[in-house]
Amino acid sequence: MPVDVDRLTGGIRLAIDRGGAVNGVLNQLALYRELEPVIDASLDRHHRTAVSWSPEDYIRPDTFWGQRRSNPTETAKAALVTTLLTHNNTARSDRVRVQAPSRSGWSNWMEEWTGEKNVHADAIQQYLVATRSVDPVALDRARFQCTTIGIESSMEGDHLLRSIAHATVDVMATMVSHRNTAVECGDPTVTELLDRIVADQELHVAFHRDIASAALDIAPAQTVKAITEVIMNFQMPGSGLPGFERSTMLLARDGIYDLRRHLDEVLLPALRAWRIFERTDLGAGVRSRETLADFLDDLEKQASDFERLRLRTRAHDAERLRAS
Repeated sequence: MPVDVDRLTGGIRLAIDRGGAVNGVLNQLALYRELEPVIDASLDRHHRTAVSWSPEDYIRPDTFWGQRRSNPTETAKAALVTTLLTHNNTARSDRVRVQAPSRSGWSNWMEEWTGEKNVHADAIQQYLVATRSVDPVALDRARFQCTTIGIESSMEGDHLLRSIAHATVDVMATMVSHRNTAVECGDPTVTELLDRIVADQELHVAFHRDIASAALDIAPAQTVKAITEVIMNFQMPGSGLPGFERSTMLLARDGIYDLRRHLDEVLLPALRAWRIFERTDLGAGVRSRETLADFLDDLEKQASDFERLRLRTRAHDAERLRAS
């Protein structure tokens, strides 16, 4: 059930004028204080709706003993490994260094979210190892490298609004990848596992999306600017990971995650949920919205161009196969 943002933020606008703002822009601490009621309510909702589970509920290595070696496609393996390493990096990259109390609702949420994403990573690793889909030693090395080096996005870090918007888009993108990876794998075990992970991620998206909605009501121009910055600088999940460029090529080639899906299944649904192009209270944020609209138009053109190129490539490959 969505958090009643209007009720929770009903008396906030007057408080904004009393302090914590410079030229109408809220500082990090003031912004956090205004968002705290919604954060606490969203965290309470998450605690009531989240399901506790462990990798062993889905991955039982003994069921794979004596069976033939699993042979997922290169694209499926690339998608699973990229997802694993992205989740593995959570504790380092998702921390938002706002001036909030150490046991605040936000810090509690970060611990909750990090814990759940670590369960996701462990489950995916157990599946890859149990099915002998990857070299476990190489995978451990990659996880260690990811943890020590990190893959922090320029849109995360100490900027609360950008971090919230980035988390929303990033988790939505990962959900799209998971759903299509399950189809690519064609394995009932991984389908069941990824369905469970996606169910968790739907709650994660709801949390971040509702906080962003509250921020739009509290500081509309500031928030739409942050959302625009995130969308225009967003990189597909896993950017900076070892072998990422090859993995991205495979995922786009086989339709697991490409520009069309990014636009139609991630960006546009998020913007509709936030009513970005319907709002009349953006003030100076209208300029950011206009910039965002131009960017989306350009992304639509790029997505259409890529789709045409992919169709031509597939037709060419099919013709070569018939001729051989």
